[in-house]
Amino acid sequence: MRNLTITDLVDEIAQLQIGTFYEYYSHRSRVRIIEIRRPEGPILIETDSKGSNVRSGTISREQLAKMAFFCSARPDYPLHVDRIFSAGGNTRSALETLLAYTPNFFICFPKRVDIYTGEILQNLKHIMWCPDQTHSIGQLQEKQYDQLVTEAFDFGVDFGEIRVTQADLAGTDFNTIEAKTTHVQMQIALIEIGNALNFETWIAKNDRSIQVRDTTLGSLKGVIESLDEISILHKKDMKEKALQIDCIWFAEDRTRIPAVMEIEHSTDVRSGLTRMSKLKETLGDVSPTFAVVAPDQRRNKVVLEANEKHYRTLKARFMPYSAVRELYSLVKRYSLTDIVDYRFVHAFMEQVVHP
Repeated sequence: MRNLTITDLVDEIAQLQIGTFYEYYSHRSRVRIIEIRRPEGPILIETDSKGSNVRSGTISREQLAKMAFFCSARPDYPLHVDRIFSAGGNTRSALETLLAYTPNFFICFPKRVDIYTGEILQNLKHIMWCPDQTHSIGQLQEKQYDQLVTEAFDFGVDFGEIRVTQADLAGTDFNTIEAKTTHVQMQIALIEIGNALNFETWIAKNDRSIQVRDTTLGSLKGVIESLDEISILHKKDMKEKALQIDCIWFAEDRTRIPAVMEIEHSTDVRSGLTRMSKLKETLGDVSPTFAVVAPDQRRNKVVLEANEKHYRTLKARFMPYSAVRELYSLVKRYSLTDIVDYRFVHAFMEQVVHP
């Protein structure tokens, strides 16, 4: 079994005893399963730490999807759970703990290179999915990993040559060529991810002429040439509002819109939220996912502004650059459609607006 699905993860955890506390590796906390909803979760749990009350929690289907995704992509490789979940989610350690008690998951402390200092360290706990090796269920077992790993996933991310000029900044909110280049990198990644999922992609009108590799951004494989070709955008105002959206995915012969995405590198997040809100007003019963793609460190700003009263109807999600880069690198290194579908990609978009 080289392809680990959400159902596989749930089945693995279901081998453990309901109601029995399992200690974290650190012995500072413990977790027990209250209920498992088959076949794909969620899993209801309770955790407690020494000197604290028992707390209820949920390991979501999205968390299970993301873990299955990375394990499938990198079997027999040390995975750092905080890195997978961008250090977010109070139940990530509970998920890691429960998996470590199942037969095919091992704890390890690989030698790694600190990307800032170059120092070799061996003090950070990772977890490994080893499909061809097992240990006793209900026990934790460490495994040696002899190769050197980097602080982050060692997926190569190469966007190819991008030629942004001062002329490309005219009439935009970008102050530097570097900022605009990063913006274009994210668009390239989203196009490639869309291609792997058999989606077609619309790229904002003003960005289409930017030189990428030996062509232009608007001429890359999978990019839609004109919104006039899109039947689901059957009204003039729909097309007008979609023109300047950074990235829109279309599926099923352009009859469905899985996602509308605005990339906010350093500009005001409200500008992207406003463009998406105006598009949403024209779409009627069409209900895509709206997502803000932004640097990881801008999460708090995205959350704050996406929750403002006049943007809440978007139910916007946040997709950090780290998630986009990881998905893009997997697309380039593996066949994404062999291991994931849109549900997995959607799991990388964190819900930041709640009713």
